[in-house]
Amino acid sequence: MYDHTGRYRTRYEDTLRALGHYLDQHRFTRIAVVETPEGFLVKGYIVTAGRDEESFSLAPETLLFTDHDLVQLLEEAYRRRGTGRSPT
Repeated sequence: MYDHTGRYRTRYEDTLRALGHYLDQHRFTRIAVVETPEGFLVKGYIVTAGRDEESFSLAPETLLFTDHDLVQLLEEAYRRRGTGRSPT
């Protein structure tokens, strides 16, 4: 995957950390991540609250994160960490 300029490769560590944050925020569990030419395909289940405080349900979900989507996640991650844009 390339950064927003299209010239430099983005580190997998940063990309997977940003993707993991997204999945955590959206309550994903039982996750499979596959790299494709378009980006990352993610299959998993979203945990949703049940009728009472002790129950929950799992809803299957499949998402394709394109390179464009991943750049946005990375930009948000860099802002959260206070590092601005990725170093080039």
